[in-house]
Amino acid sequence: MKWLACSVLALMACTNASEVDETGETDTGETGTVVEPTWCETQGLTEHAFETEGEFGFRRRQLAEDFEITLLDGTSWRLSDHWTGCDATVFIPHYFPVGATDNSSVWTTGVSELIERSAPNSRYIFFVAGNNAAQIADFAEPLQADIDNTLATLTDEEAAWWADRLLVSGQVTGEMDNWIKILFSTDVGTYGMGIDRFQRVRPLGSLATVEAYNPSTPDGEWPFDRRLFSAAYEARYWNYEARRQVELDAVEATEVVLWEKSVHEEYEDITITLPTAEEMEGYDTLEIDVLMECPDPAGYEPGNCGPWDYLAYMWLRDEADTSWMEMARFITTYHRESRWVVDASHALPWIKEGGDRTLRYEWAPSWNKQPSSLTVKLRLSNHGKEVKPVETVPLFGGGGFGSTYNDREPVVVSIPADAKKVELVALTTGHGMDKGNCAEFCDQKHEFTVGTAVHVQDLNAPGDDTYCAEDVDNGTVPNQLGTWWFGRSGWCPGREVYPFVIDVTSDVSLGSDASVSYRGLYQGSTPADGHGNIKHNSWIVIHK
Repeated sequence: MKWLACSVLALMACTNASEVDETGETDTGETGTVVEPTWCETQGLTEHAFETEGEFGFRRRQLAEDFEITLLDGTSWRLSDHWTGCDATVFIPHYFPVGATDNSSVWTTGVSELIERSAPNSRYIFFVAGNNAAQIADFAEPLQADIDNTLATLTDEEAAWWADRLLVSGQVTGEMDNWIKILFSTDVGTYGMGIDRFQRVRPLGSLATVEAYNPSTPDGEWPFDRRLFSAAYEARYWNYEARRQVELDAVEATEVVLWEKSVHEEYEDITITLPTAEEMEGYDTLEIDVLMECPDPAGYEPGNCGPWDYLAYMWLRDEADTSWMEMARFITTYHRESRWVVDASHALPWIKEGGDRTLRYEWAPSWNKQPSSLTVKLRLSNHGKEVKPVETVPLFGGGGFGSTYNDREPVVVSIPADAKKVELVALTTGHGMDKGNCAEFCDQKHEFTVGTAVHVQDLNAPGDDTYCAEDVDNGTVPNQLGTWWFGRSGWCPGREVYPFVIDVTSDVSLGSDASVSYRGLYQGSTPADGHGNIKHNSWIVIHK
């Protein structure tokens, strides 16, 4: 199986486990006795203790309370009894039709491929939502038969594993006496919900997929049908979030909060107070942490979160000429909440003096605002790097991707004699759907020449229809309500834009001038007019 990475599928006892190291190495106790690794450790997954006290709720990101349900076979199942510490549990209601021309439940679209695309720590619980008990026979029983038939095709080991992770409720949610009943009777649970690795309630998005394009869909209807396997993307994304949090927690960072659950709709400026220049001297890394939530915590995401995949930026105002310098770039989601953490260390030299600075976070055009609840922070930290950025020299901007795009002169950069490292840093994304579907959906290259060395940023994801869907393992928000799956030129909806960073120290001479040139190429040449737009900023970053 694709995701069944470990042959040891027997669950070790790890209920109420605490946070552990991700290495999965065998530990020894005080007496020298070998302590067998838990199942989570064998998978390289950190564990989170099951929480029995706290402010429980059923809305997004609230702490999930324990619950017990009766399964289709009549047995009782309680969450805390099966908590390994690293599970990602997905609740899938019965009522979503396959698509505009097929009213069958999405449950009928195949358990086998759901397993194939799932991470091994995924768990799925299938609920018949509502009060009609007769629907157990209509929906739950056929699904259980499909599960049983699928398990019969697996090895004994695989079948035993997934039998405990594909659970069908024998009760309709309206008969339950726990928070699951409330969840599916309110708007917030409309698309289904789940419980992430931190025991937090999380929403599900649309299960529509590019792989189920339906050409017979009537005009005006969404032409992509739903598939059960799309639910696997949710758990895989929660794994990414857990991994990211481990990395963040491992570093002691100074956080400068810009906004916390503050609702805005287009852009917002703020003046913050940074640490002193002396304190700033101690940091070698700058990250920008952005959480965008729907304004209404009681509603489901569609029509609540912003509906479009817009460019979003974190800008820093240059106090000398009041221009704005790009610290980071993101792409908003189609109708879903999102969190991004991106390295913006190229901007450290701009703020090295500390004190008061003005920043702008911008994510929607004035003609189509997207109200959002923002929690935004700067993370300043010291990773113990041998060098740190001390000077950032601007190089090139973007523009219309056409016949004059490459009409630009080289930039000459003076390289200090005492520089320890020199980097080229670029943020490049293609937009527009003009000739050749450029520049959003066309294969293109961006070529930088430093001295005589050529470095190429190859934006070749266009043409891969599922590139962004499979990128959930690296942070793309899954199951958005739009064409989120398609590979784009340098970006995915619901994802931060990672800087293109190249060490060019060996391409320059310390204490001398370095010539840097840049050009964008479509099919190996300068594009003809009308090939969309390139959003581009690049810099030479000097480290000492």
